[in-house]
Amino acid sequence: MVLELVVPALISFVIVASAVYAGVLRALDVYFDPQKDSVFLGDDHDPRNRP
Repeated sequence: MVLELVVPALISFVIVASAVYAGVLRALDVYFDPQKDSVFLGDDHDPRNRP
């Protein structure tokens, strides 16, 4: 009975944790590589200084 709840929850947790880990590795790779560009890290656009 308990295994019917624990096993799917554990499998779901492992899948989500793996996806988060892969996303963090990708984000760090983009952040520390000066050749790669990211929409979120661009510093050439500042909407507050529009004329």
